[in-house]
This record gives sequence, structure tokens and C-alpha cells, in this order.
Amino acid sequence: MAFVRPTGQLDITTQLSVETEFISEIEQRVGRHFSRSEPRKRFMSYLIGLLSEVNKKNGCSLAEFAQEIAPDGMQRLLTTAKWDVDAVRNELRGCVGEWFGDSESVIVLNPAAFAKRGRHSAGVKQQYNEDSQRVENCQLGLFLGYATPERTILVDRELYLPEEWRHDNERRSRARIPETAFATRTALAIRILGRTIESGLPMSWVSTSELADTGPALHKWLTSRQVPHIVEIRASAPLVYERGARLARATARDLLSQLAVRQWQQFRRPGCLWSRALLGGNPDQGTGVWLVAQRTRESRQSRYYLAAGPAGASLGELAHIAQASAGVKGALARAKDRVGLDHYEARRYEAWYRHVTLAMFADALLEAHSLESARNRASPANGRGESRNGHVTSPIAQGTRGRCLHHRTRPPVISPAMYRLSPARAAASGPPLPGCWARGAPPSA
Repeated sequence: MAFVRPTGQLDITTQLSVETEFISEIEQRVGRHFSRSEPRKRFMSYLIGLLSEVNKKNGCSLAEFAQEIAPDGMQRLLTTAKWDVDAVRNELRGCVGEWFGDSESVIVLNPAAFAKRGRHSAGVKQQYNEDSQRVENCQLGLFLGYATPERTILVDRELYLPEEWRHDNERRSRARIPETAFATRTALAIRILGRTIESGLPMSWVSTSELADTGPALHKWLTSRQVPHIVEIRASAPLVYERGARLARATARDLLSQLAVRQWQQFRRPGCLWSRALLGGNPDQGTGVWLVAQRTRESRQSRYYLAAGPAGASLGELAHIAQASAGVKGALARAKDRVGLDHYEARRYEAWYRHVTLAMFADALLEAHSLESARNRASPANGRGESRNGHVTSPIAQGTRGRCLHHRTRPPVISPAMYRLSPARAAASGPPLPGCWARGAPPSA
């Protein structure tokens, strides 16, 4: 394995032998978002450092790895240098669509905590850390993962700022937090989902995990946009369902006991049982809305979800989509361990976004290389070409000028035709629920 040693030119290789042509392609792709050459070159040095085997990927270590005299340049890249981090995030999403795009993919929202010392890092507060299973001083980020049938890639991120920071002018000033940065977790989730769906990234469902408080609002928002989804809710969440000829109300916990719920079923995950109750739907349009419950054999404590999508969706499919969050948690752990997602030491609000975006980009590059290597081993003659020097080059290494052939035939966005059902099958979904959309028909004006 070769270390990356940026010494002016990018005629180097990474620890996974990512080809020089590919590194240069990435530089050209993100370079237009930099007004000056110095931060553009340092961006690539920082990215290459994250790809390396440096143990602690902070400004000092990455500067030393890049053979820079002092860490000031790397720190300036994260704080005061002029470049558009959101535009780079959009480039990352475009790359993920090209490298991993699959119409069967699920986009998953999941929070992640970053333990921190002190009280001056943007958004830090005593709050629950899912990783350590305790309340501690940490920052809370919201991440969107792109879960394909093969792997999960991190695509987007937002930093949650507790309300107490809004009124702490001293800490806000130090962390350079603008007033527009404050938003609820629901607003941040909608912000991430909105730009991802509008981007046309190929997908089939949306799922959320550990965001039970936002579940009802996200269900309403996704329903209005006709996006199939399964979102976690609290057991005490009030639900409206059809009971004969009238509408009734009950909490998610009580509803399962009131309705005739069939026996619990087990799917891939041992010891995990699933059941669901039909809340409504539109048989003419082939859609359904369900309350889905998950519990373990040992504790019998349940987790509840609101699901809406094609009436033909099976309980096993809904369970599989709900469990896609495990892939995002794995991707977060992988990025922390491999590319230093949580190794940053900058305290500013903008610096968090810049380091995290760079780390996500580095992780996506390594996953893309790993995927192509696996495909080439499975089919040596499939999709491979020769470079000018005669060496075999993977489709990803051939650059982002075009997609791999197997991506070109896939639908660019959610395809309504995927969910159009026969009238007989649609009629079996149950009585209609007001406000449920037509997955197989064009949206109403």
C-alpha cells in the first residue's frame, strides 16, 4: 500500500491505488467551486490525507503528512478560505449517483453524535449519544445515507444547533454561527430530503431511524410529495384510522391492540418480530398506509413506524426498508474509523461542514474503488478498458466523464410505473384514507 505524498503535483496514488486519472478528475470536478488555486490545491491535499493511513486525521497531522511546515493552511481551509462547501456536497451526491446509482436504493436519515470536550464547539451540549449509550457533551449531526443493495454511502449532512445556542451571543460569535443556521430537527430533515429528492438521485423508498419525534411531520411531508416511505414514530403518537364508516383516533401503542393484527413474523434478523395494521389507502390508485411494529422476543418492547407506499408492498419489504438504518450506522462507524469523520478539532460552524463533507467524499471514493475491485474480480472482462500505458483501468478510474454502462439503463428517479397495480390487487388494500396519494398516477395540480 502506497501513502499519498502530495508534493506539488498529483502524480501520486492512495493506499488503495486509486488511479492518478481519477484523482485528477475529482480535482477538475470540484475545482470550479474555488476562486483561487491555493485553497483548491489544499483541498486536494486534505482529501488525499483523509484517504491515507494517517491515524489522527486532524489539521496538524494532515499538514505534516502533506509535508507542510505548519498546520495553518489546513486550518484555514476549514475556517476562512473562500470555497462553496454546499456545491462540493452537490458534487459528492452527483458522484454517488454515477458510481452507485440504483433505482432500488433507499435513502435513510439517521442522527449521529460527536463527543466533544469543552463548550465552545458549535452546537455542543449535554445530550444523548447513541454510540456510547449515555448522555454526554457532544454535537449532534443529521446524516443521509444512500443504501444500495450492495452497500451504504453517506451523501448529505446537517448540524443541529440546540435552542440554548441562539441566546448565547458569546459562544455564537466565537463559532461564527449565523441566525439562519437555527432550525428544528424536523426542518433539517426536510431540508436534506428535499434537496436529495429534487436532485433526481435514483431511489425507491425513504426511511428514518432514531427520529421518532419528527416522524408524523415527515410522514405528512413525504405523503404530499408522493414519496414511498417508512418513518419511525413514538408509541404515544396519535394516529387517525378508518373504523368502519367513521374515522377513529388512537395512539400507535393502543392501535395494534384494537385492530385485528395478524401474528408476528420473523424475517432476516433473528429474534426480531414484525407486524402491521392497515390504516387506509386508495384502492383506485394502488396505495396503502400502515402502522408497522417491530419487537424482540426477549424484551417485547416495540418500535413503531408509519409506512406509506404501493399497496402491494409486503410486510417483509417494509421490514427490510426499516432496517436499512443499520447500513447508515455502519457507514458512519466506517467513516469515523477510516477517513476521520470525527477527527476534526475546529470549533466553528462552517468548519464542521467542511471537514465532514471532505470526509464523506473520501469515504465515497474508497467505497467506489472497493466496489469496482469486487466487480472486476467477479467478472474480469466486464466493463474494463485499457489506459494509454496498457494497464487495465476500471470504469470508475476512466473518470466521471460518463457512467458505467449498467447505470445508463436505470430510471433516473422514482418511477411511478413501478407501483401501478391491477384493479383486483389494488382493491385488496382496504378502504381509502383521505390525503393518500396516487403512486401510479401523476400528481394532482
